[in-house]
Amino acid sequence: MDLNNLAKKVFVACALGCLFGCGAKNRAADDTTSAESAIKTPATVEQAAKVLDLSTFPLMDGAKSAESRHVANLSYVAPGDAKKALEFHRKTFADKGWKELPNSSVTDNSASAMFARDGFVVALSVIPFQANGVSVRLMNLGNVKPGKLPVPPNVKTIYVGDPTAMYTSDATVAATADAIRNLFVAQGWVPYGKAGDSDYFKQNAILVLASVSSAPAQGGKTMIQYSNQLISSDIPAPQGVDDLRYVDEPPELTFATTNKNAVVEFYRTALAALGWKSTMDKLVDVDEKPTMIFRNPEKDMLTLSMSGGPNNNLLVSVRFQSAAEIAELERRIKEEAPKIRAAAEAKALKEAAEFAGADEEPKVALTLPADAKIVEQTKFGLKFTVGKGTAKAAVESLRKQFRDAGWKEDFVSTDDKIGGVSFTKGKYGSHSVHIDYTDMDMLGTTVTVVPTIAELEITKAK
Repeated sequence: MDLNNLAKKVFVACALGCLFGCGAKNRAADDTTSAESAIKTPATVEQAAKVLDLSTFPLMDGAKSAESRHVANLSYVAPGDAKKALEFHRKTFADKGWKELPNSSVTDNSASAMFARDGFVVALSVIPFQANGVSVRLMNLGNVKPGKLPVPPNVKTIYVGDPTAMYTSDATVAATADAIRNLFVAQGWVPYGKAGDSDYFKQNAILVLASVSSAPAQGGKTMIQYSNQLISSDIPAPQGVDDLRYVDEPPELTFATTNKNAVVEFYRTALAALGWKSTMDKLVDVDEKPTMIFRNPEKDMLTLSMSGGPNNNLLVSVRFQSAAEIAELERRIKEEAPKIRAAAEAKALKEAAEFAGADEEPKVALTLPADAKIVEQTKFGLKFTVGKGTAKAAVESLRKQFRDAGWKEDFVSTDDKIGGVSFTKGKYGSHSVHIDYTDMDMLGTTVTVVPTIAELEITKAK
């Protein structure tokens, strides 16, 4: 999920929640965390998956598809209403030892709730889908409380809760953003891209969105807002690149660079230190994109690919796919392969038959001039003579008959003495007829009709 959109949704939810006493309840998630089970640092993907792996989370009865199914997020659609969806997830989380936090809500159309365990918080949202269904989204916000993240001195707390924390400062926007960046880096957070007035910081598998902006409603003060999420893949990011962005549906890191070799060397080195190995010695073109594949001992896959971008930049994508995703993809391919192969073979046979004329040959009923004398008639063609000076008129009559029968005239060259006409028919023009004639003293007055994958039916005019 895009963290900018998440932050906006969270801000609205929290603003509404505060009207009903959220300040007294925003410590609920801490109450569910035992000293023994809590992870003391920002969680890794592996640590988070041991607490909850949303890629294996149960779905409602009748769920048709999982649009996104990863460790940190899950989206799917199912029949039912918002109340049914909320009750299903309440029971499922309770069975797994999770506690529902205050301020859940449900209406006829939508529902939202948060659940906590071992320091982690998961957000649930349900919205309508088509006539009698719902779209369900689950998102793990991680094990870092926004209110525990570093803030510059002399800030005023506006709201601190499980999904977000908000403050104001008298310092300028630029000075506040610089101070926050220095504080995060000092505590081991790695800059992980920018978007507008927001900075991203990552530590292990926790991604923080830190937004700093002017707040006219607060008398022109500077507004600080933090929110965070767990990410499904901890993809290393090279420094000094442009437009760095991460999304978790599916897990993918993108950025722009002008130095292809430096990027390849960075990922070879960084991923090797994490146990990943390249399956190839160099970049290989896949769909016209230079590509390199990395696999780890668990059989997960990272795909590094590049494409051309504006201003001589390379647009780089590093996409993660879990071993389970790959296995499911291979299963579906294997399952669908016979159908796809059968359909392709049927189409190829049909096209080959049409092209080769294996289907029924079209019959061409031709009426020859009354004075025509057939010289030769076989399945390979027809040759006849007519009176001197009438060959062209005879061919004109044949041309009309072919056009009336739906044949396409591809070539015409006629004069009083010599000429030729060609016709085709069929999807691929596989049926054809060619007519030649001469009307000269030395060569005689002769008309020749040669069909290809067509049958002539000859009658003479009375």
